Amino acid sequence: MQASLILKKLSSGELIPLLKGIYSENIDDQLSRYRDALQSFIDYYGDQDVMILSVPGKCEIGGNHTDHQHGRVLASAIQLDSICIVAKQERYAKVIYNELSINEIDTENIKYNVAKKGTMESLITGVLFGLNQKNYHIGGFNAYIDCRIPRNVGLGSSANFNIMIGTIINYLYNEGKIENQYLVQIGRFATNTFYCKPSGLMNECVCCVGGFIKVDFKDTNLPDIHKLNIDFSNFDYALCCVNSNMMRSDNTVDYDTIPNEMIKVANFFKKDVLREVSFDEFMKNYRLVRARVGDRPALRALHFFKEEDRVLKQSEALEKGDFNTFLKLVKESGDSTFKALQNIYPQGSTRHQNIGTAIVLSENFLGEDGVVKVNGGGFSGTMLAFVKTDRISEYVTYMDSVIGKGSCHIIHTREQGAIRLL
Repeated sequence: MQASLILKKLSSGELIPLLKGIYSENIDDQLSRYRDALQSFIDYYGDQDVMILSVPGKCEIGGNHTDHQHGRVLASAIQLDSICIVAKQERYAKVIYNELSINEIDTENIKYNVAKKGTMESLITGVLFGLNQKNYHIGGFNAYIDCRIPRNVGLGSSANFNIMIGTIINYLYNEGKIENQYLVQIGRFATNTFYCKPSGLMNECVCCVGGFIKVDFKDTNLPDIHKLNIDFSNFDYALCCVNSNMMRSDNTVDYDTIPNEMIKVANFFKKDVLREVSFDEFMKNYRLVRARVGDRPALRALHFFKEEDRVLKQSEALEKGDFNTFLKLVKESGDSTFKALQNIYPQGSTRHQNIGTAIVLSENFLGEDGVVKVNGGGFSGTMLAFVKTDRISEYVTYMDSVIGKGSCHIIHTREQGAIRLL
């Protein structure tokens, strides 16, 4: 459908039901956003037959830093998303991302370029390379992407981008037939190999599949995904995300140490990842593990084992409607990430400790009316807070006053993963 025709349908209100199926609030704002994106596409590329795609962000509820050890996670897709207006072109992949023009890529000459590592160009190249290696059809496209997910704060912006590029190729060249498991694996491949950042599968998995999900990554080629039908408002609680307003782009080294140190512990037991190690065997040999690999790796491994168990208990509590037990487990998870996993502060950071500040002040302010924990990789990004609904307004006001205006967002689960709207 021509971009100009979709613009007319948006202006007439004809597409409002479509948007209401995705977004639970601020529909007028979304209408304006989609109109602006279509107009920007026309301004950059001309009026063409286009598709409209949407991919959500994510937040991690349980299972912090367990996926890269083939563990279990509890996570949710969120209504903060990216949308893409895209059309085919013969050979070159061209992306405008939030008005940033990314260097176009020759889809007939895809190769790794070490000079491009850590760039969005490397992610596009990595996804295209991975899909091509799997014998999927690839080709050129013109894309305009509007992303509402803050970057570098643990809400899955990089994974969202990977899945968006994969979704573009899926619908433009493969009739939407590429299975989620391959889009997820190729997204992770692009991040690990081309972007050169270690990560597990969780972020891509949630962005691709959507919903509130429990995922078991024991078999990383075919993760076991179980959707839970959860609405926190049924328990008179809301989920908030607080952006610490401290970029974590320079904390890759801090992030890297977590999987590296966990793997050292696994290697002590002649295993590749901690999922292959028995918890009883680990505890029986804890003194030797400390002596051989050090205290922090041992503590981080202990966090992994306990967090694995918590995910199972959290999902069981939610399915039974036992929200008090769920909250108790969220608090335990938050305490473990602070004390054992130690992903709250960047190494050597004493003056700026935004996440720790947000967590401690939130606990002090909320008392018994909420629980909090770090979200995502940690070290600076965001924290999550489950807050009683009758205190939401004052909590948002308080956190904005301490951390910065617009820092606190109420998070809504999104059932849809990566989708084509039109």
